[in-house]
Amino acid sequence: MVASADALALAGARATGREAARLSAVAAAMRERLWRYEHRPADGLEALELYETAARADPAQACGLRVQRALLGGDIDGDPERVYRELYSIRAAAPRTDCARRVGAMLERLEAFRPLPNVLAELERDARGDAGVELMGSGRPRATVDGAGAVVVPALDRAPSGPTRITAVERYPGEDSARIVVVLTQPALFEVGFIPKQGKLDARLFVDVKGGTYKGQLAFETPGLVKRVRLGQRKDGSRIVLDLAAPVFRKVFYLPEPFRLVIDVSTTPPTEGAAPVRAGQRMVRRVVLDAGHGGHDPGATGPNGLREKDVTLDIAQRAAPLLARELGVSTLMTRDTDEFVSLDARTARANAFKADLFVSIHCNASEDPQATGFMTFVLDDSRDALASEIAARENAASAAAAAELASVMRQFADQASLARSVHFAELLQRSAAASLGFGYVGTADRGVRRAGFYVLAGAHMPAVLFEVSFISDEREETRLNTGDYRQKLADAIVNAVRAYRDGH
Repeated sequence: MVASADALALAGARATGREAARLSAVAAAMRERLWRYEHRPADGLEALELYETAARADPAQACGLRVQRALLGGDIDGDPERVYRELYSIRAAAPRTDCARRVGAMLERLEAFRPLPNVLAELERDARGDAGVELMGSGRPRATVDGAGAVVVPALDRAPSGPTRITAVERYPGEDSARIVVVLTQPALFEVGFIPKQGKLDARLFVDVKGGTYKGQLAFETPGLVKRVRLGQRKDGSRIVLDLAAPVFRKVFYLPEPFRLVIDVSTTPPTEGAAPVRAGQRMVRRVVLDAGHGGHDPGATGPNGLREKDVTLDIAQRAAPLLARELGVSTLMTRDTDEFVSLDARTARANAFKADLFVSIHCNASEDPQATGFMTFVLDDSRDALASEIAARENAASAAAAAELASVMRQFADQASLARSVHFAELLQRSAAASLGFGYVGTADRGVRRAGFYVLAGAHMPAVLFEVSFISDEREETRLNTGDYRQKLADAIVNAVRAYRDGH
């Protein structure tokens, strides 16, 4: 069989066009079958090479042949994330083909192995053969704030490079709030409008993406406040329509790297927040604990192999029952197992839960061997290099993207809500210092910092990101690997919530 496959491969090398592709593809299929039967590395590698040779010989069949190659490569490596990356690149290179639509269905089945956003953005840029469009050069995002909420549109320094494609529409439904995320191949301008309820027709919020194109499912039914999401093509772009079950307030903004539109709708006015219910106390009925990373995203890893995703989940699982038992607070964990949850989904879950506080738990990391201690972040502009570096790592994006996000959110920031976030962050820092002071001398209090964290964007409640320690430091990694240290960090979160509720 090997000899026959080699003979076909040789004949394919001498032929041209479709015949060359056919012969190479048959030889590749034979080698793949051998690999699946005997699992000899040479057969697998030869099959991968022959599939690529066949794809180059016949562009009309290239997509299907490269899909076969991607599936085989993932099986050889035992790596479904590799399959996702390769299929994503195939679809990005030929988005309007029937093959691309089949690839889209495969990607939906592989959603659990979707890489981080910065990886997908890089794959998009490679498929287009350019570096994309930079934002925020000399311009600033343009914000419109009115009684219905806020809209922030990017400042484009130059025209888009080629067509702007909508590649995904992610839905995060809820009864009183919902989030729709529209993923684009590159930055684009957009306009937002509203059509009130007319007879039997629901009220509609729409977003027109200038120059946007879309090929895919045209309507998505969703439960709750947003009844359905519809997409349609217009002369100058694409329109996304949200059919609404009730009047809403909206926040429409964008996230860079990869560029995506975030449409947040809620029945609650944007200025309504955690006002004191009576002197000395604040309303805290629901708290969201967000264990950072998870699933195929391990987060930072310590010198001895401790993974951030395991530490953060354990701290959240320790804090949640204490909040319920000691404070009578309902607690939602954005993940309670080792699963991947997107940054967009984490905030959407907190909003849908009507949380009064949001705490995202992470472990810090740095190439600086002297970096130790704990710190708490709020979403705001910052010129702090360390804060920008940490935000870039947690966002899986560049420091420039983190700075841009902070600038975007600053355009419609509710100063009262920001002040509450800062106050809670200060309480959390003091609580952690007190908790860790018993038995862990020398743990550094690095204070409250400000930076552009994706996971805090669009939160309807005071929201902070708690970097519990530097897992990159060997001593702190050792501490993070103990139940006692994790329990003290969980206690710090609980005590900070108590102090905030009691009006301290």
